[in-house]
Amino acid sequence: MVEEFILYILAFVAAIVLIAKAGDVFVDSACRIARALGVSQAVIALTLVAFATSAPEFFTSVMAAGFGNVGIAYGNVVGSNIVNITPILALAAIFGVVQVNRERLSEVIIMLATGGALAAMALNGVIGLVEGLLLLVIFALFLRFVVKREARKTKKKIPSEQRRLNKSVFLFILSTVGVVIGARLLIYSGVGIALGLGVPEAAIGFTLVAIGTSIPELVTIIIAIGKRLPEFSVGTIIGSNIFNTALIIGSAALIRPLAVDSQALWFSNPMMLAVMALLLVFLWRGQKLTRWQGAVLVAFYAVYLTGLVLFYGTAAATLP
Repeated sequence: MVEEFILYILAFVAAIVLIAKAGDVFVDSACRIARALGVSQAVIALTLVAFATSAPEFFTSVMAAGFGNVGIAYGNVVGSNIVNITPILALAAIFGVVQVNRERLSEVIIMLATGGALAAMALNGVIGLVEGLLLLVIFALFLRFVVKREARKTKKKIPSEQRRLNKSVFLFILSTVGVVIGARLLIYSGVGIALGLGVPEAAIGFTLVAIGTSIPELVTIIIAIGKRLPEFSVGTIIGSNIFNTALIIGSAALIRPLAVDSQALWFSNPMMLAVMALLLVFLWRGQKLTRWQGAVLVAFYAVYLTGLVLFYGTAAATLP
């Protein structure tokens, strides 16, 4: 039993390493494709890079729904949304690279509205086929809004990137395969760890799996810090969260209805909305995140983790 649990731990670590490496290549190749096609930085951050960094969440949640692990499918998305804003975007704030103009605030509002729609749909305890379709419609409208608004800002195509377009597409496809394999390994190890610890799989979905699938966002933020790209960092996180909520939950719900446990209804969903609202307030006031605001977001995540431990710890103690 102990040996099997250690195997699950090793598989989890291997999944994170694979997702981190494949996700890094995924992000880089997506950016090269976008530049070769002459797409603006804002569109890159909100669409291609956001999708690239959300690929682990997408494959993990969709595959988990297919395998019947609906707790991981739903918990992965909500947990990732919280992780993206709190420790990950907070890291960029601490290093002073989170700035947005007034135009970017509209995406933060869309992110909050999409999260609110998900929380409202979950009140009956399940995200079903109808809710999934509605979320996909919301996602399509978001893409239309971004592309239409940014069309007038299209950049010139970069010749050097155009010459390497075939290579970039190949790397994009290859890294997608790596992310898919990593996602499958993450589900396998996550379920095994949950069984070994005697906790619901949803608890692993909201924590370990959510953190593991958020590695590409972390990599992107580190790149943004190194290259001093403030709008790139916040744009990627906002776009990724909208992709997570609308595209991923919507797609997973088409495969299998997603049951939402009481913890998610009364704690994780409200916490997700609270941190999104907090981000909107911070950016609305100063159009950037300061170091102390980044510290507040990190503290918020510590409170969230404490709440999860208390909830699932109490639930486990009451089991016969």
